[in-house]
Amino acid sequence: MLKIAYFGKTSFALETKETTVLLNPGTWDGESAVPDDFDCRVIIVTNHEDDALGNAAEIAVNSKAWILGNESTIERARERGAKAWLLHTLKPEVPYEIPGLKVTPFSLQKRSVETGENIENLGLHIEMSTMKVSYLGDSLVRGPFGHLETNVMIVPVGGEHAFPVKDAVSLCIDALPQVGIPVRWTSEDQPKKFAKYIEQFGQKTTPLLMEPGQTLEVQWAAGHEFRHSVSSESPEPE
Repeated sequence: MLKIAYFGKTSFALETKETTVLLNPGTWDGESAVPDDFDCRVIIVTNHEDDALGNAAEIAVNSKAWILGNESTIERARERGAKAWLLHTLKPEVPYEIPGLKVTPFSLQKRSVETGENIENLGLHIEMSTMKVSYLGDSLVRGPFGHLETNVMIVPVGGEHAFPVKDAVSLCIDALPQVGIPVRWTSEDQPKKFAKYIEQFGQKTTPLLMEPGQTLEVQWAAGHEFRHSVSSESPEPE
């Protein structure tokens, strides 16, 4: 079983019996999406900006977690006090593996909130507990994700700094995940449109509009039947 806890915006924790992975513990409007004392083994940050990196350095110091990211992200984490021995630079299309986790990063782009220019944003293909999760964070482009086998697709629908809704829907139609989760919307109608269009055109994909504090559980029943359920328990440290 894989548990996917949602903190809001683009922040998630993926948890199995073997390990916990934290994705993009960003800072938004001066507030951290994830508490400093959250316990995890690995933190993966898709770009160097505050809405992705947030308080990753503080969490890593407290939990002795690895921080993974591209070169600019790792450099900024180092500047913020992350320990050098806990930093690991991800190279595009080079898998990172530890027991219970395989992550393959892909070089995508996002529009910088700070400068308005396009910068590198990693897309992640994550394998944990027989499940495959595609996580695009803040991406403007899909890269290879329309062709990768995945069970859960986490895709932005924000429009200005990330995918427009129609592009997020198109990606899910092509990738055929069992569950599609929209994130980083800038208006309430965007995730609703995503869900509406996925229900109309997404074939076997179930749209799931998660609220901060909810946890999605996904598993294979009897080896071949995909099951998912959502609880409203807040994400808690291990």
